[in-house]
Amino acid sequence: MCGIFGFVAPQPLPASLVIDALRTLEYRGYDSWGIAFLDGDLARERIAVLKRAGRIPASTPNLPDTVIALGHTRWATHGGVTDENAHPHLDCTGTLAIVHNGIIENYLPLRRALERSGHRFRSSTDSEIFAHLLEDTIASIEEHHPSALDDIPTLVEAVRHAFNQVRGLNALIALHRPTRQLVAVKSTSPLVLGHGPAGTFVASDAVALVGYTDRIHYLQDDEIALLDHQGLQLFDRCTGQRRSARWEPLTLRPADTSLGGYPHYLIKEIHEQPRVLARIARERLDGARQLADLIRHSYGTFLVGCGTAGYAALCGSYLFSRIARRHVNAVIASEFKYQEHFLTDRSLVIALTQSGETIDVIEAVHAAKRRGATVAALVNVTGSTVARLADFTIPLSAGPEQSVLSTKAYTAKLAILLLTAHILNGSEHVGLDTLWRAIEGMEMALAPATLDRIRAVADRLVDAQHCYVIGRGLSYPTALEAALKIKEVTYIHAEGFAGGELKHGVIALIEDGSPCLVFSPLDETRADILSGAMEVRSRGGWVIGISPEPDEAFHVHIPVADVGDASPLVSIVPAQLLAYELAVRRGLDPDKPRNLAKSVTVK
Repeated sequence: MCGIFGFVAPQPLPASLVIDALRTLEYRGYDSWGIAFLDGDLARERIAVLKRAGRIPASTPNLPDTVIALGHTRWATHGGVTDENAHPHLDCTGTLAIVHNGIIENYLPLRRALERSGHRFRSSTDSEIFAHLLEDTIASIEEHHPSALDDIPTLVEAVRHAFNQVRGLNALIALHRPTRQLVAVKSTSPLVLGHGPAGTFVASDAVALVGYTDRIHYLQDDEIALLDHQGLQLFDRCTGQRRSARWEPLTLRPADTSLGGYPHYLIKEIHEQPRVLARIARERLDGARQLADLIRHSYGTFLVGCGTAGYAALCGSYLFSRIARRHVNAVIASEFKYQEHFLTDRSLVIALTQSGETIDVIEAVHAAKRRGATVAALVNVTGSTVARLADFTIPLSAGPEQSVLSTKAYTAKLAILLLTAHILNGSEHVGLDTLWRAIEGMEMALAPATLDRIRAVADRLVDAQHCYVIGRGLSYPTALEAALKIKEVTYIHAEGFAGGELKHGVIALIEDGSPCLVFSPLDETRADILSGAMEVRSRGGWVIGISPEPDEAFHVHIPVADVGDASPLVSIVPAQLLAYELAVRRGLDPDKPRNLAKSVTVK
């Protein structure tokens, strides 16, 4: 979940560029931040460390140029949010600095052993133990092997041995002052390497490398990377033998990661959705056909995802049922391992994930592969772990999502599932036409007239403590996703319910003035959901209807286009906008909600 970045350059670069890179990685965590770099002339060279609790300041601190540096932006797991617990961490000698993403599961016995041998710890994190473990390992190697080990640099060999002693899913970068080297190593947690004229770079996400390189290598779990002033060297993590990088182009450009005139990434990414779906309509039809063929020949198909992706999976199960008459199971990825017993070598598991690094999705994929099932993936990051593990991948091509809240990746998944369901049904042309209608409907939902209505609703709800959202059938997952968006970014207690469940207990929550969003497309659910909305209204609830047509049950009507089975694509947009407008009015950062991180890479 944390963001890490480092570079080694043949000529000094501003140390502050690490802080700039960390800003692009803050969606991975923003409890604290820090940077370590070589400072001073050769005779008095030292590792300088600057780290603070809280978010990265808007103005970059005045830092010198340096040839080697690394940095970290933290999502706290072990140890509170303090200056001391911020990364980087140093060893006892001050010659090593490390940054870490993940959880070292066996850190307590390792720490106790290190303390018994005289190591002094400055933090309460699990991460710091690696600096001291590496310190001991280097000392042992230098004592027993005073020269290089069979062409394996000492630092690489030390990291290799030290990393083999830690348990868990981790990514680490170590800076060694005497050799002016960085070493990077990982297990599942992502690391990306880049090389360009200015130097060699490593980061948690390729988005941090934009502007520094035009080619990247995704570090594999069985590799160790050495970065020095000459460039990049790769070694096998098990044998220490040299390996070759598999370079691929970095297609992202600075414009992809800029705000582009918008005040926040969340609103920018909401507005990018019609363009993303248009790209899918033009470029992903072949992928949808191949996915449909996999489903057609499977015996048991499962859609898995977490959070927003989990709701996309649930929506997909409705789409396959109503369009293709096909039973497809939707399972929350974190629960999938408790249901894997159904899997056979004829099963198909379709993993839905924006980052491709969500640990619960990765575990579900591993469970599927252990049982011989075929794995397909709808994923936004093409070089990610899930993309590499899958037998078949459809890239979402939504571009970087830098707001913690997922919007355009969600609707991209729904668009692909919609097309796939229609292809299974033999109605590909209908699916494509429906998607284009949805794109037009999205643009209408983003028009100024609709925005004005949403802002008026936000003005009324700004001080609300609770909000309820209901939908039926295809709109039930939309209700869940709308509630998630509101609670994620506004901290208002929002709950989504199936409309038919009101009378089974939920309506007890309604009191005078309780806001309730109602999704009411023009489908077979309309009469029933409007009946539920009237029940809410009669008990004092304030009803906001998101629907192609008004109704007497609504106090406020937010119009959306009638787009048939694509209604989830259009109906979710007003809810996304409402969540954004509420966050702004409540003085909250729409891009960085408290306690959350974009890529959940730890359990």
